[in-house]
Amino acid sequence: METHRQVLSTRAMARGIVRRIRNPLNALQLNIDSLEDDIAEANIENSLERLRRIRNTIAELDSLLCAVLRLTDLPKLQITAVNVNVLVRDVETFARPEASKKELTVRVDLQDNVPEIQADPTQIKQAILNVFLNAIEHSPSRGSITLTTEAKDHNILIKVEDNGEGIQLAHRDRIFDPFFSTKEGGIGLGLALALEIMRLHHGQISFTSEVGKGSTFIISLPLKVDGGEK
Repeated sequence: METHRQVLSTRAMARGIVRRIRNPLNALQLNIDSLEDDIAEANIENSLERLRRIRNTIAELDSLLCAVLRLTDLPKLQITAVNVNVLVRDVETFARPEASKKELTVRVDLQDNVPEIQADPTQIKQAILNVFLNAIEHSPSRGSITLTTEAKDHNILIKVEDNGEGIQLAHRDRIFDPFFSTKEGGIGLGLALALEIMRLHHGQISFTSEVGKGSTFIISLPLKVDGGEK
């Protein structure tokens, strides 16, 4: 049964990759065809615009392929003692320019003296960042996001709460699926990657959501992890 699910997951990912790459490739072909016409007519201004579009499309494809590689070929866990409060502060600082673009208020409420966990700090930071960026993306202008940490029942909880649009009921079973995105141009790999990182750490991601009021994502990590899976 598990093998069957893995095959289905692999097929779904392959279909998603083909679908996401085919459209940019078609756009590249159209722009190249038009560029040939512009060059033939010595239309320099249009030629430069076509080249700009081609360059942007190539960058989009490169970004997509890098995201796929991160999801499918995560490095072996480098387990060490990790202070999640430090990681959350680092993530908030790193993503502050994105939050500022939408004039968001970001509150950071970290529990004092949270125990350290045994984890890979680079990968855990990536997972927190992906969930935080997802909250930024789905928050309204001048909205608010709250980041909290809490020690509970031998686990460390990291919560990301927003007052955005909430998750539609029809989408809730799919939000962790690779390539699923409700945003135009969204790659749809951020939450999938965060979930895979949690799986490797024997952790979990859950969420609550109310349409029109917002969502809360909860990352749960055990205080100890005995190595990871590949």
